[in-house]
Amino acid sequence: MKLSLQTQNKTTKTAETMTYQDSEYVQLPVPEGIYDLNVGQPSPQLLPMDLLYSADNTHISDPTFLQYGNQQGYLTFRKAVGSFLSAETGDAVSADELLITAGNSGAILLIGTRIAAESKTRPLAIVESPTYQWAVNVLEGCGFDIMTVPVDDEGMVVDEVERLVVEENARPALVLTIPSHQNPTSVTLSTPRRQKLIQLAIDHDFKILADEAYQLLSFPDGRVDSSLATSDTTEQGVVLTIGTFSKIFAPALRLGWVQANPHLIAWLVKHPLLVSGGGLNPIMAGWLEPVITDGSLETWLAGLRKELFDRYVCLRNALQTKLPQIEMVTTPQGGYYIWCRLPAHMDSEALRVLAFDKYKVNFRPGIQCNTSPDYLRLCFAFHTSEEIEQAIDLLASAYDEYANGLA
Repeated sequence: MKLSLQTQNKTTKTAETMTYQDSEYVQLPVPEGIYDLNVGQPSPQLLPMDLLYSADNTHISDPTFLQYGNQQGYLTFRKAVGSFLSAETGDAVSADELLITAGNSGAILLIGTRIAAESKTRPLAIVESPTYQWAVNVLEGCGFDIMTVPVDDEGMVVDEVERLVVEENARPALVLTIPSHQNPTSVTLSTPRRQKLIQLAIDHDFKILADEAYQLLSFPDGRVDSSLATSDTTEQGVVLTIGTFSKIFAPALRLGWVQANPHLIAWLVKHPLLVSGGGLNPIMAGWLEPVITDGSLETWLAGLRKELFDRYVCLRNALQTKLPQIEMVTTPQGGYYIWCRLPAHMDSEALRVLAFDKYKVNFRPGIQCNTSPDYLRLCFAFHTSEEIEQAIDLLASAYDEYANGLA
């Protein structure tokens, strides 16, 4: 499927302007004229406004649809999501393994507060470094202390988790990992490490929160990863996978899912938030349901993967040609990001300030990813391929000026 450009005022690239978003609706404005390789969002051209508004919602005719919703999410929608996930991954996912959420940030909060409420002491979470820092901040807001373990080209270094719990006597209530196309490194947790992490959770009585926002965004020729929850064959369950429609369809839906053993789902359904307010975002679930069941989402996702791959190739080639001084640390097989490293004496935040102020190029420095300042993350999801090339031209100029200033 060819992705079509949207035609909305103040959010759309045209022949005369570059991609930007500056409307009252957005969380993160990107002013016109800025090349923003930081913003981890789909560009306005990749938001399926026409597809969403063309959805046949005549199935919503029962007035009780507008009542407080089923705490787990209504069954027909969970069946639709399960069938969609099964088709994309090749793994059977049933409705009783799913709980509908308001997206991954809300799911982290939901799970974090549920665990913290049961903890007799201040709970501990082990997280990756580097990682998506806002997820860590949400857990801190739930009352967790934080310990970190490194990430390499096979994902979270699970041996370090083992060392912490065995040798350092750490007692985590939760381990947070991003198993597929990790943010910011784009690496994927290897099968042996997945199995070992689950065994550690069994042996040392902790839960695993798998943030799988990018799981379904493997590049076209690659296999879509199984969720970590699929590997959890324990009787009661130790893995809670969280997935979202934000990266594969539209962030404003505020709609996602938890996939876990039905025993864990039943435990999570008892969260006071759900007991009090009912299920999360049933209106948007009803709106999206026909887009899933008629195959439109599957078709859209295939086109999105192709577009993201093309943008990744453009960014990779531009870096290799115009900025060979910057090391591409990993080779993405999907997701949104290229993880890079400057020469050791350089500070990516200092480079970012110069690049933004003088050359109008932005990116995410390593210190915002819970790691050292010589790293940086470049996102290829927001800008077109042509704009990415222009951005790297400007970033190369900024790099030269910064490096010359250090000489």
